[in-house]
Amino acid sequence: MTKFFILKYIAFFSGCAACFILHTQFQTPAVVASCLVGLIGSFIPMPKSYGQHPYAAIYAGSFAGMCSEGLINSYWELAGISLIGAILYAVTTKLFTGFGGKLGSIAFVSVALFILAKGIIV
Repeated sequence: MTKFFILKYIAFFSGCAACFILHTQFQTPAVVASCLVGLIGSFIPMPKSYGQHPYAAIYAGSFAGMCSEGLINSYWELAGISLIGAILYAVTTKLFTGFGGKLGSIAFVSVALFILAKGIIV
């Protein structure tokens, strides 16, 4: 289970950071950046025992990485969003199977919870 979560976190963070870098540093439109990250991420070889979960985590991370520079100030904040997203993904693995929008919902909730926590702490 720990190995599964660590893989989820790395995949989510990779997708989130790659999408964020593409659309902030290279001025790629956010939707195109997310699509590119998902496409490139789908070609990364993963163990078959994990199924499609690492690829889904990369794509969910790319959705979270679409947020603006006005909300995220550092890569540490992306790491925090990725931690929340990986936890949500791991917890909801068996929930909502067969329903669309799960990955986008995980990304939205992870960014929203992070921004809310950031506003309360700061």
